[in-house]
Amino acid sequence: MSNQIYTKLKLSRFSGVVIILIICSIIPIANIDGDNRKQNSALPRAGIGRGMKKWTHFYIANPLPGESWGASGPALADFDGDGDLDAMTSRRTTETAYWYERIDDETWEQHTVESTPELKTALGMVAVDIDHDGNPDVATNQVWFKNPGNLAENPDARWEMGKYEGGGHDVLAGDIDGDGWDDVVADIGASWFPTPSMEKVDTGGEGDYHGGPSPKGVGDLDGDGDNDIVQPGRWLENPGDGHGTWRKHDWPHVPIPNASYGTSTRSWVEDVNNDGKNDIVYSDCDTGDSHVYWVENKGKGDEWVRHKLPDPPAAPGSVPGTGSFHSLGVADFDNDGDLDIFAGEQEDPDTYMTQDGKLPMKPPGLIERGVIWENVGTTTEPSFEPVVFQIDNPGFHEAQLGDVDGDGDIDIVSKIWNRDSPTYTLNYWRNDND
Repeated sequence: MSNQIYTKLKLSRFSGVVIILIICSIIPIANIDGDNRKQNSALPRAGIGRGMKKWTHFYIANPLPGESWGASGPALADFDGDGDLDAMTSRRTTETAYWYERIDDETWEQHTVESTPELKTALGMVAVDIDHDGNPDVATNQVWFKNPGNLAENPDARWEMGKYEGGGHDVLAGDIDGDGWDDVVADIGASWFPTPSMEKVDTGGEGDYHGGPSPKGVGDLDGDGDNDIVQPGRWLENPGDGHGTWRKHDWPHVPIPNASYGTSTRSWVEDVNNDGKNDIVYSDCDTGDSHVYWVENKGKGDEWVRHKLPDPPAAPGSVPGTGSFHSLGVADFDNDGDLDIFAGEQEDPDTYMTQDGKLPMKPPGLIERGVIWENVGTTTEPSFEPVVFQIDNPGFHEAQLGDVDGDGDIDIVSKIWNRDSPTYTLNYWRNDND
């Protein structure tokens, strides 16, 4: 059904690390012991931070299959129906998708889904009940995988594969036609695919973007009861049921000059200040010098006020600046009744684009960070302060939010895209905040 979060995640046994945040800056100490337990000391933070004290990191897969860069997902859902969240990703070098069954926080079991050439160029991936049978399926680049429905009894059961005409950098879910079931939005918002038919419908949203609406840039921006689609600097007005002419409207996006891969964002539609109007939260990505903003909707998508969030403090030993915030999410991470904002910088050491006068993916010497901008204001007058909960590897790429362990708070699952750490990994940060 519409706007479901499918909940679940299993592989080898790995231990986690509790990350404590205190007001003063302390140089982090990292240690990898004999049983693959990653241990970090206290991390620096900014502001008063009434919450966001503790996160524990676990490896879901270390290493992931395949030798080189490139992976789709993760998708996050309860694939086997046991009440917790599992994960799925695919790897370009193996052209294979895998799902990871969560046994407990430290133990995840890898299962092969399918191998197909379309996965050689896959990036976007989303969990959505495509065939309306009550089980979460998964859509990615030009293919979708049908949940066999009996994974609890047979976790290696075969996932049937279907094909569709979408994919690309952004693949996300939202109820576009208003029938109560999530559909698939792909091609950076230029097309959508009604479930269960998965027949392509154009929005006319083609543009010179590297990325845009993922992971949740779908929502009602004009207050007319249907879901619209966010792209960098414009939003596409749903004609009612997704069929017909999608009108284009501007919103105040800030382009980054000489961005590494051109204009690219991660987007999230949410009513940040609880005024009954959905706002846009976005992060720059696929370039160095990225920032995070919330853009306040003052009318019906025709009047906006842009708020830039403060950049996070530099990690000890890091150069100043920011990398690519290729992960974004909005949730009440500390369960205090207001919304906080998450963004994470990706691992990516590439600098080759500087030969063409473009920015590197991160300033050389930058240490990546995972950040929660904690709302230290109120539900109606939010004010955000950055809390750094992760320093250095692993970085973040296309992170997904969900209550993985079923304890009532929101956790984070992410992967590595282009590593500067020793291995490609799939990662889980457990929210241990009170």
